[in-house]
Amino acid sequence: MKVELPFLAEGIEGGDVVLVLVHEGDQVSEGQSLVELETDKATVPVPSPAAGKVVRLLVREGDHVKVGQALIELDGAHGAEQSIKTSALDKPEVAPALQPLPAVESSPPAPPRTEDPPPAPLENKIAATPSSSTGPTIPAPPSVRRLARELAVDLMQVKGTEAGGRITAEDVKAFVRERTRRSGVAPAAGTSKSGGVFTTAYGIERREPLPSLRRKIAANMTQSWTTIPHVHQFQDADITDLMELHKRYALEFKRKGATLTLTSLIIKAVVHALKRYPLLNATLDLTSGEVIYKDYYNIGVAVDTPAGLIVPVVHDVDHKDLFQISVELADLAERTRKREVKLEELRGATFTVSNMGGLGAGPFTPIINAPQVGILGIGKARMTAVYRDGQFVPRRVLQLCVAYDHRLVDGAVGARFTIEIVKVLEDFQGMFLGL
Repeated sequence: MKVELPFLAEGIEGGDVVLVLVHEGDQVSEGQSLVELETDKATVPVPSPAAGKVVRLLVREGDHVKVGQALIELDGAHGAEQSIKTSALDKPEVAPALQPLPAVESSPPAPPRTEDPPPAPLENKIAATPSSSTGPTIPAPPSVRRLARELAVDLMQVKGTEAGGRITAEDVKAFVRERTRRSGVAPAAGTSKSGGVFTTAYGIERREPLPSLRRKIAANMTQSWTTIPHVHQFQDADITDLMELHKRYALEFKRKGATLTLTSLIIKAVVHALKRYPLLNATLDLTSGEVIYKDYYNIGVAVDTPAGLIVPVVHDVDHKDLFQISVELADLAERTRKREVKLEELRGATFTVSNMGGLGAGPFTPIINAPQVGILGIGKARMTAVYRDGQFVPRRVLQLCVAYDHRLVDGAVGARFTIEIVKVLEDFQGMFLGL
């Protein structure tokens, strides 16, 4: 039997193999991890669906695999062959057959003129044409074949450095670097992912592969921005009293092993506003023509990581107090930065909060994370002179921006929702008193 990559999560179509945990000939048990896969969100193990002996490894570290693709071949559970659907790895890539030219019906071809040069040999024409050389006789994995196609490299011209002449990605990159050195020019823009350094007429350029996480972020943001009509509602919140409240209880939270942050307080305020305006906690199903209201409140919190922006989720916020939220939020953020967060901790968000104030950034217009219909962007709090009781007094003002999907949420509802968040932040204790 062949072990295929199973469905991982909604929106995740595959990932990169970072570790192969077994070897050919190993005996594995049911549930034992076979490979570790890095998706755009997390690193996850792929377990064996049955006990058996590893007959053949079908992927290597660094390969990009998709859901349904075969990873490992086992001798079959209890000695029985199990039928599975054919994966992409099982099908050799074959160049399309040359099609004959259509016959000319009008008149026979004219004889060649004596002054015409003789036609070039067929093999010279083939050699001069860039080819991906993806035939089954070339010892190279799919990821290397894909890289060769993107770089217009003929794998027949690349010498493999591994056992049996197997070609690696580094072999292809070395070939491109040598080709560039000989030609003295860089490859055409947009055709290289080799990670090399090139000299152009304008100076030095360096090309690096686009990480899988960044590719997924680019795809998601492009889809959200092009399919969702955004409205951005800006509002200032006077959080002077809120920061005094934070100062009063922060030490007590620390004694109990938690860090009370502004984000924790804002999450609580957001859930309060979502209960007042449930459209912002819903999703839109245009296929069935329905609005899906959520009776649970899962808040995604954008976390800046070395690999890119990842959004873990604090689930059931309405059933947790500030201490629980603070502990969970700190733990989630830490494990997200280490890429140790689990897939289930990245799913199910009904609304997102993105706080860039800690970076010293001002107001910004966040992009909605579909299929959600709203997101709150938070800028840096600043000391501002506010006119009160006939005089100007210094107050700490927080800059907020709520983006909402205008297909579902009208401007008046979006404005009231934003004002409700401000109201809670300016009188946090009043929220608990039901005011």
